[in-house]
Amino acid sequence: MRIRQSAGKDVAYLLGVYLGDGCVTHAGRKRDTPIFKLNTIDQDFAEAVKQSLSNLTDAVVSISKHDVKKSSKPNYCLQSQCKELCRRLVVDTAGKDYIPEYVFTWNKEDKLQFIIGLMDSEGFVAANSNSTNRRYYMGYKSCDPWVGGFIAILQSVGIRVGKISEEKPRKPTYKVPTRFAIKMQSWIDSGARFNIARKQGRVDEWASAGAYEQRSMYPRRSTSETNMLDTVR
Repeated sequence: MRIRQSAGKDVAYLLGVYLGDGCVTHAGRKRDTPIFKLNTIDQDFAEAVKQSLSNLTDAVVSISKHDVKKSSKPNYCLQSQCKELCRRLVVDTAGKDYIPEYVFTWNKEDKLQFIIGLMDSEGFVAANSNSTNRRYYMGYKSCDPWVGGFIAILQSVGIRVGKISEEKPRKPTYKVPTRFAIKMQSWIDSGARFNIARKQGRVDEWASAGAYEQRSMYPRRSTSETNMLDTVR
C-alpha cells in the first residue's frame, strides 16, 4: 500500500480521519484481527470514509445506525477489517501519538485530503456570538501532542490560522486541549471542502456574503475615504 512519498487522496484522507475520530480496535478470540472503526452523528462523514476504504481494499465496510440516549441524533458506526491499512496507520503514527514525517513532504492535494480528514473529525464551524453579521467562524480543538505539526501542514497549503490558545481541561486528570481559529477565506482559497454537509453548508453561507466589506457591519474605510473625512474635520 502506497502511504509514503505519494499517498493518494484516499490514504491521506483516512490517515487524517484515524488521527481524528477514527480508531483501530481488535476482535477475534485472540484479539488479533484489527478493525478500523468510526463513530459519528454525520451519515455523510461515515459514507465518505466508507468510499475511501472501498477504493483501497476489498474488505467489507459496514455502517450501522443506532439511537443514542439523551440525543435527538442517531449514531453511525462504521467498521472494516482492512488489516494492511490498520497496521500501517497504527505503526506509522505510534498509535496516534504523532503525524508521520512523510506527510510533511506530500504534495498539496494529498495534504489537503489529510487536512480534510482531520477537520471532518475534529474541526468546527460555529455560530458567531459577536456583534457582526459574519455569521460563522472556523476552528480546531484537540488534546493531541501533534497539534503544532498540524498547524504547519495547514500553513504549507496556504490555510491561515488565528490565535492559538490552551484551554482548561474539564477535569484535573484530563489532557490540556489546544484550540485555534482558521481563517475561513484561506480555507476556501486553498480548495478544501468538508465532506460533512452541515459544516460545509456553513462555509458556503459565510462565503455567499461576499468580501469582508460586504459582510462586516463596521467595514474598514479605504485610504481615500479616511483622507476625505480628515479634510472635512
